[in-house]
Amino acid sequence: MTLPDSRLVPNATWLAGIFAGLIALAFPLLYFGLSYQYQVASIQTEVEFNAANISQVINANPELWQFEEHRLVSLLTDQASTTLPESRRIVDTKGKLIAQSQEKLTPPYLSRSADLRDSGSIVGRVEVNRSLSPLLLDTAMAALIGLLLGGVTFMVFRTYPLRALKRALSTLANEKERAEVTLHSIGDAVITTNADGCIEYLNPVAEQLTGWSSAAAYGQPSSQVFNIINENTGELLDNPAEKAVRENRIVSATNHAGLIKRNGKIIPIEDSAAPICNSHGQIIGAVLVFHDVSHARAMAIKLSHQASHDALTGLLNRHAFETRLQQVLENATRENSYHTLCYMDLDQFKIVNDTCGHTAGDELLRQLSAELRAQVRGSDILARLGGDEFGLLLEGCSMNMSDIIVGKLLQAVRDFRFSWQEQTFSVGVSIGVVSVHAECGGLMEIMRAADSACYTAKDRGRNRIYVYQPDDHEVALRRGEMQWVSRITKAIDEDRFRLYYQTIQPIIPDAQGAHYEILLRMLDEDGKIISPASFIPAAERYGLMPAIDRWVIQNTFAKLGALYRGDTKQLLHTCSINLSGTSWANEDLVGFICEMAAQYRVPARVICFELTETAAITHLSKAIAFIRELKSVGFRFSLDDFGSGVSSFGYLKQLPVDYLKIDGGFVRNMVDDKIDLAMVETINNIGHIMGIKTIAEFVENEAILEKLTHMGVDNAQGYAIAKPLPLDDMIIRTPAVTPPQELSASLMVAN
Repeated sequence: MTLPDSRLVPNATWLAGIFAGLIALAFPLLYFGLSYQYQVASIQTEVEFNAANISQVINANPELWQFEEHRLVSLLTDQASTTLPESRRIVDTKGKLIAQSQEKLTPPYLSRSADLRDSGSIVGRVEVNRSLSPLLLDTAMAALIGLLLGGVTFMVFRTYPLRALKRALSTLANEKERAEVTLHSIGDAVITTNADGCIEYLNPVAEQLTGWSSAAAYGQPSSQVFNIINENTGELLDNPAEKAVRENRIVSATNHAGLIKRNGKIIPIEDSAAPICNSHGQIIGAVLVFHDVSHARAMAIKLSHQASHDALTGLLNRHAFETRLQQVLENATRENSYHTLCYMDLDQFKIVNDTCGHTAGDELLRQLSAELRAQVRGSDILARLGGDEFGLLLEGCSMNMSDIIVGKLLQAVRDFRFSWQEQTFSVGVSIGVVSVHAECGGLMEIMRAADSACYTAKDRGRNRIYVYQPDDHEVALRRGEMQWVSRITKAIDEDRFRLYYQTIQPIIPDAQGAHYEILLRMLDEDGKIISPASFIPAAERYGLMPAIDRWVIQNTFAKLGALYRGDTKQLLHTCSINLSGTSWANEDLVGFICEMAAQYRVPARVICFELTETAAITHLSKAIAFIRELKSVGFRFSLDDFGSGVSSFGYLKQLPVDYLKIDGGFVRNMVDDKIDLAMVETINNIGHIMGIKTIAEFVENEAILEKLTHMGVDNAQGYAIAKPLPLDDMIIRTPAVTPPQELSASLMVAN
């Protein structure tokens, strides 16, 4: 392996020599300089110290000190502070030697002196000379050490770059080998090209996907080995490697790309390419990475189908149907074209579910969906919108043209028979038809119109077609009811219901307490009162009555709890609460009522639940079970609107009720209509024979009240008695009577 730069070795040698020479020179020079400074400071301190001591002797004997040579020599000798060769002497101001510690040194030496003073006058000086020979000898030794360190430095700085270079080259070789192994092992296909777009390398995955071996592809144009087209259009696409080199940028994945293998087979891929640049930024080639997305694309198609289709029937789902309908609406606005929308709801489907279970219901939907699909054109869009509801969009089909197709659908469903475990069922379908054109409004508006038309078809007898007309009164009524759903739900959430009460007056005075019926009102968004006749029909039709009834029960019990608590006289009152048939048919309602009574401590005896005769007869067995379960703990019951049913008297003896409320339709006209009068009298007599008290509602004038009094009806309710008032303002005065013993006992049980 050759060196990347031939100048590296001599440069490394030259730099190593410089560092070695600097260290070899610097070490002895530094040592000599520091040692010399130390010697200068040391001898200076010593000579000044000697001068100070000798000056004291001079001051003590200024006349004779020059003649005390022995003493002066002793002072010079005793004050020596080093073992280095040195001489000390004392001379007078004329340079005459007075005393000396030893003979004069031979050069080289270091000399320092200090003045001797007698009362401030200079009378001589002390001289100290120290030999530099030991320092020079030590400096020579330091020079030898410096040479040794310089040699070591030279060897290190000379050999380390070469070793580092060898390691770098070895690492580079290892990285290259690792890169080659990685390219061979990577799951994606990799192709590299030179700057001219010719193939240089294919990893094994690229060999497998392209059908070319790396050896056979080497030197070939990349467009010949990697040839891609648009799968949707068949159009030949630019080679991404050549594009990356040409535009000097990363080329991202190409949408819907298909690779043409060497054998002509096309496989879907995702690819990307990037230019390869050298250290100077020049493009020297490109790398192309791609992988097979056959499985991913198949999964995407499957997921897309699942997202837009109903899993049970295979038809489009509601979201996909509405998306397509929105596109058709936009086309209708832009092109002034006409289309037809059908909203279909199966009749009698619930019977199959309730009789045979949901498995049978699912199978019915699958079979019927196939039957419906067979009746429509290939361009028509059929979808399952949810449950047993279907949608059909007839594109480019006006209302006149759609009659035949919709008629075939209706007849196909009528003729369809579903067999399940030796049982055969027939179902019907109610179809609402709406014209789709530029003036029909938005998506939600047309869907509501179709839904309203469908339910109008149901209201007219089911299993029929109803065509929507913008000025249709029935559809407008239906749409109005549908709008009430959101308003009612919002009113419940915002607590905008209010409780009223209307007195039920005994015609013949008795010892019972006050009797009144709880009535419901709703506040609109502006706080104005809305009568129940405006929202109750919509609530009953769309299943909101159970929630409303529970609100009424809870809030009534909460308000009455404080009224009855601690006052036994109040226990004689009767508070009537209306219940919808959809509410008491729910098995959970009994538990809810008992829970509220216990929570607010309301005695069961004072509550009377009103059930309409029609609902009770329709669900007779459930009504009987519901009444008996609550009567067992003390609650009472009233049968409302009695006489409106076909077979009222036949069912009455099966219902253990406490009150009969005579239908107001008979009471209102009984003064002028002999038949209504006879009906009221008959109902009153039958009730009394069975031991049931009667209540006449809609008593609106004194003439009606007089008739009721004459025939012996027990109670009257209506505007002639009292108008409804807010329950919060109720003031009840209870007659001062003592409850019978047996009544007191029953109240204790009820509590």
